[in-house]
Amino acid sequence: MKKNISYIIISFIILSLFLLLFNNKYKDKKFPEYNYDIHSVEPMPIVGNDPYAHLAHGGAPVEQRDINVRKWLASGLKISVSGASGSGTIIYFDPKESYAYVQSCGHLWNGNMSAEEGKKRNLNCKVITWYHNDKKLDQTKEYQAEVIYYINTRGKDCSLLRFKPDWIPQYFCIAPEDFEFVSGMRLHSIGCDGGREIAHYDVRVLGERGADIVTTENSPRPGRSGGGLLTEDYYVGICWGTTDVLGNGNGLFTPLKVLRKLNEENGYGWLNDIGISWARQIPIIDRNNPQGKYPLDYIPLPKKN
Repeated sequence: MKKNISYIIISFIILSLFLLLFNNKYKDKKFPEYNYDIHSVEPMPIVGNDPYAHLAHGGAPVEQRDINVRKWLASGLKISVSGASGSGTIIYFDPKESYAYVQSCGHLWNGNMSAEEGKKRNLNCKVITWYHNDKKLDQTKEYQAEVIYYINTRGKDCSLLRFKPDWIPQYFCIAPEDFEFVSGMRLHSIGCDGGREIAHYDVRVLGERGADIVTTENSPRPGRSGGGLLTEDYYVGICWGTTDVLGNGNGLFTPLKVLRKLNEENGYGWLNDIGISWARQIPIIDRNNPQGKYPLDYIPLPKKN
């Protein structure tokens, strides 16, 4: 009897080792599933407009605002909603209608609101900027903004706003759907810690967990909700949470595939196509003026009813 039990135990151990080796052999090494204690995840608290509220200092990341990171800072905004604040990123400027489109998180508002519902409710908020492209302003400027839609659901934390700027803003368009995250890649995180001036962090991608992109090094703090995750050229994620509000944990971002889908479902899928690389590289000739050409980043948009 004891012999049989020993055989069973040994067989179980051998089988377990085999399965472990098999899984490691075929596991996706390029972008692994990252595991952490799900109970440690903290949605970013909503902070007030007090510039120093809710800021933790012990071991927190250093906010970068020098000239070397201005390219990313210039597209970032503070979003003010009924005494609370978050962050956002300009993802497109429509020169015909003079609207700048801003992607942010959804938990700045309660519940969910589709684009169609948004037209009925006419929700407004303010966006605040410290930059007009490369120019650092002497003081902040505020602009009234329209909320197009927002979704405050775990795994779909996303919103879309628009406002009319008094300058032609540079922007980070949404990355194409075939953009590949690679574990270990360096990215740029921007946002307003504690409602303070927009700041830049260097971050590194660890992997994904469920619907989240997980980053390490310089995790976000309260007030950074809605801030953009950026490459050199593209917008690829939305800050929504952290595993440690003191700034020592992992950053959690609503990923590219989700925000693209939510834009599509709300009738703004055309924003997803602004950054298609092949379209940006095709010179479009104006048939009414064959000698003139549109800029390389011109994208023909669908006609609006």
